[in-house]
Amino acid sequence: MAESDHASPLLATAQALRSRIQADRDRIEQGRRLPEDLTRELAREGFFRIFLPAAYGGLDLTPMQGLAVLEELARADASVAWCVWNGNTHWIAAQLPSATASTVHGKADTVTANSTRASGVAEIVDGGFRVNGRWSLVSGCELGAWMVLLCTVHEGGKPRLTSSGGTETRFVVVPATSCKIVDTWTVGGLRGTGSHDVVVAETFVASSYAAGFNDPFVLNEPRYRLPPFCRVIPGLGAIALGLARTAIDSLTGIAVDKQLQRSNQILRENHGAQMRVSEAQAAVRSARLYLFDSLENLWRTVVATGAAPIAARADARMAASHAVSSAARAIDLMYSAAGATALYTSSPLERAFRDVHAITQHIGVHPRVMETTGRVLFGLEPDTPLL
Repeated sequence: MAESDHASPLLATAQALRSRIQADRDRIEQGRRLPEDLTRELAREGFFRIFLPAAYGGLDLTPMQGLAVLEELARADASVAWCVWNGNTHWIAAQLPSATASTVHGKADTVTANSTRASGVAEIVDGGFRVNGRWSLVSGCELGAWMVLLCTVHEGGKPRLTSSGGTETRFVVVPATSCKIVDTWTVGGLRGTGSHDVVVAETFVASSYAAGFNDPFVLNEPRYRLPPFCRVIPGLGAIALGLARTAIDSLTGIAVDKQLQRSNQILRENHGAQMRVSEAQAAVRSARLYLFDSLENLWRTVVATGAAPIAARADARMAASHAVSSAARAIDLMYSAAGATALYTSSPLERAFRDVHAITQHIGVHPRVMETTGRVLFGLEPDTPLL
């Protein structure tokens, strides 16, 4: 499949916005959310439609093109990149009825927020579901016009089981006006993402506004067969790597003038600092190559055959976890090399340190992922269907 013609202009726009976003960093931190004007600008430029199918006005970028955009946004601010990543609910649009998808994404500047935590209950009723629940960590929820929330499906007051014996889950698409936001986001890293709790109570959701992981695709094209977690989780790696690249640049700037204590030596002349910056650069660049290569291999296979081999899926997930851990290691090295300079909130290294360690806490890159991918490497069946 040819790459989207929208990719280069959007990446150029992300690069052009870097100084604008960086100027808003303090506002983002202090407000614990993205400013309204910045959010609307990002929406108008198409950042919340990166992977949305063209049939619904999306840019329909390939996964690799999307990663490059997220990486670039993270170089300016990780919270901005995170909200854009979480607000791209493209993975459900191809499964919704066309009329529903057009309603949700009909306006060019529509912003959505989502949670993949099955924290709600969707009780089957005539024509749809009665939804109740409270979802935590709904990044960008104050910005969204729609919430995409994962629920367990209940029938007659009990969880409904799938044919394989597991509990059935479905995403429900709920207008923000039917949701209550509970202010819970007082944190260190990714402070500007506004990842508060969202509550939905006794709300009817029509069946046309719900979809499950294994539902048939309305847009019946091979590219929409990319497994859900392989569509989403690599974005974490891209954000972490963009953040690490900024950390390396920051230390490089600091090292020009910083004189070491009890020494006449400038930081860039110090052997330890030289080793750290080399190790960080090697870690980030090699992890980036693996991230993009593994995802491209999976993508090309899906587009050509409609199938997503388990080995290729494991490789993409492994690469995402490796990218995040490599980025965290690189930022730790830069933070250590900068000494006391990195302690101040005015230093990009201070924020990068907090932000990257917040990213490492996402379940999509939990160390247990490597256990699952290791099983695949050993020729065993994965221990989760969510690979």
